[in-house]
Amino acid sequence: MSEITLNEVQRAAMLLMAAIKSVTFYPQAHPAVRQPLQELAGILGDILKEQPEIHLGVVKGVFFMERHLFVNPNAAVSALVERFSQKGIDALTIYVGVTPDDLFRFALLIADRETTAEQLSAELEKNGVRTIRLGIDQLVYGGSDNEAGSARSRTYFEALGVMRDIIREIENGGIPSSDRINAVVGNMVSETMKDHTTLLGLAMIKDYDNYTFNHSVNVGILSLALAAYIGMDREGLHDTNTAGLLHDIGKTGIDKNILNKPGKLSAEEYDVIKKHPEMGAEIVDKMKDIHHRVADAVLGHHIKFNRSGYPEWAKEREFGTINEIVAVADCYDATTTLRSYSAPVSPKEAMDILRRLAGTALNDKLVMKFEEMMGRYPVGTLVRLDTNEIALVVRPHPLENKIPSVKVIIDSRGEVLAEPKMISLALTDGKRAATIVAPVDPFLKNVDISSYLLA
Repeated sequence: MSEITLNEVQRAAMLLMAAIKSVTFYPQAHPAVRQPLQELAGILGDILKEQPEIHLGVVKGVFFMERHLFVNPNAAVSALVERFSQKGIDALTIYVGVTPDDLFRFALLIADRETTAEQLSAELEKNGVRTIRLGIDQLVYGGSDNEAGSARSRTYFEALGVMRDIIREIENGGIPSSDRINAVVGNMVSETMKDHTTLLGLAMIKDYDNYTFNHSVNVGILSLALAAYIGMDREGLHDTNTAGLLHDIGKTGIDKNILNKPGKLSAEEYDVIKKHPEMGAEIVDKMKDIHHRVADAVLGHHIKFNRSGYPEWAKEREFGTINEIVAVADCYDATTTLRSYSAPVSPKEAMDILRRLAGTALNDKLVMKFEEMMGRYPVGTLVRLDTNEIALVVRPHPLENKIPSVKVIIDSRGEVLAEPKMISLALTDGKRAATIVAPVDPFLKNVDISSYLLA
């Protein structure tokens, strides 16, 4: 299955919004209406040659289409988010066979400000439009019959939206309110206290177009999970999660050309980068209702376990466990993520890197606990089973780290499953459904890991 590109998604969103604007002024045959609809139908048709349906919508103010999230939307996507939100539309499913006529009727209903989501659904049915449906049958980025899956998705998008708003507020010269981050952290802590593994899969979602927000949320999730695994109380979990989310907040004050520079930084540029922990701690210190140890963790997340690192003036300060947890989580997520200056490694390879850094850059006891928590095959690892099926590790076993729960996505004949099959590799009645043979490179199998992790 070929991956839907960001350019395709952006173009589709722009064309849909152009059609919505033009249908109120021109008839369907007018070029201002006909041309965007025909091009949009062509883009969607090409995508639907590879898969039976397309999912798109808005969750917590963030537009998505399949795996692509638009945390920093352009004008067309922002306008589309506004229209969807006005209608109360969270999600849509578009099916094989969608035509320009179907899209015209949909655009006409969206353009009519009086039409509610319920009326829109009924009108589509009344006009014989079967290729566009409100809601999502299979969970991709929101909406599911599975209550736990929906709760995880909502939590993820809430955290992403909070980080987006916090960063924007700081870039506009303000000090962000702590109300929203405390609320979303409360939700994340509650979910994790039920089961420390519940959010782990979300931390392997890699949105390269929104690295800053995505990395912050991932480090927050990983930090929270590790804190829960080692038995921190609720207050400690809250502050650890907050520190993980805010650890890189100081980078808002760093020149984007330096942050996104491909290749090695000059000594002068690296000196600029090294200021971000101090800048971040100053910001967090000014936020109300955030414990001072969160600011300490932000300041010290690049102070290494052997007291090297930066800022140099803070090396002799006492930093607590939260700081060291965030350092482990930050290292793991950074090494598994594509960045402008480095290629990602697999989750299993990332664990090897953490192990090599244990006792020097990272707290060796916390690395050991992190490895126990993640399991022999960490969440996000693509594996081959002894049934010759290809599966994605989605959850570690709470007691046995060699036998996780996996989602089978390619069958024994090499066919991509329309509906992935969830199985546990633990013993059931003395038998195993399958056994892991070896890790598999997702690039060789053309598998987009992120698209399977919110389901």
